[in-house]
Amino acid sequence: MREIVQAVQHIVDLAPAEVSPVHLPPLPDFRAAVPLAEMIAHGSPGGTTLVEVAGHLSGDRDLVSRISDHAAAHVEATRAELTHLTQGLLQQAVGVLPRFFSPVPGAQLGALLELQHLAATFLGEATGRITDLDAVLDPLADDLDRVTATHHAAALPTAPADPEAPVPVVEAGTDGGVDKQAGEAAVAAAMSALGTPYVWGGTTPAGFDCSGLTQWAYRQAGVELPRLAQEQNVGVQVSADQLQPGDLAVWDGHVAMYAGDGQLIEAGDPVSLNPVRTTNMGMAFKGFWRPTG
Repeated sequence: MREIVQAVQHIVDLAPAEVSPVHLPPLPDFRAAVPLAEMIAHGSPGGTTLVEVAGHLSGDRDLVSRISDHAAAHVEATRAELTHLTQGLLQQAVGVLPRFFSPVPGAQLGALLELQHLAATFLGEATGRITDLDAVLDPLADDLDRVTATHHAAALPTAPADPEAPVPVVEAGTDGGVDKQAGEAAVAAAMSALGTPYVWGGTTPAGFDCSGLTQWAYRQAGVELPRLAQEQNVGVQVSADQLQPGDLAVWDGHVAMYAGDGQLIEAGDPVSLNPVRTTNMGMAFKGFWRPTG
């Protein structure tokens, strides 16, 4: 019977882990951008690129969901087949056991050989099921690799730098005329919005997008910022080691606020804290800025 127990254990070990459901964050609703994109397309190269990229992202999201569902269905089916094989092996083994107590010469040896044959047969079938599963999952993994290797943000046009607008920079050891209280007040306002859902174009505590959060937070502190993320590189530029609460990390399509202790507060989905960084989905980083400088 030891052979049967070992075979059952091997089959159990072969069973793949359950696939957890994949919960992808919702994409912003870009429908409102379509008329604007059509309006600027005549005078701007790639005027409809934003909408096209949004369409690609939506397609990729749907593809990832379908791949995940397809993979989960095959894994679950394989788990069920292995359970069925285990039950079948045990049932047939139980039918052989009485022959171990037979007084007929050679009956015990025959029973032992049959149990060994059963163990090898069912284990072979289980291994075959896993091989079949691998043949299904490998192409799905390749599809996922192709999706994650595509950087749609690289197709978005970036605004050229203005050579006539010199950037004020805070010198080391100075505060650049900074109103620290305004920055701290803006952080306090932003922190009160932790957990707020992401809403594209959102500028109120009912829902924020990235620049809507920073604009709203600074408005509570009595400072008005431009509406668009890429235009919030105002005030004075600071280095990473000069960051203080209220400073902004600005990309060409995203903005976040330094909250202190090496953390940025930003409108993801929902508003949350994340470690300070200079990368964001392939966007060009415009630097750290102090609006009150």
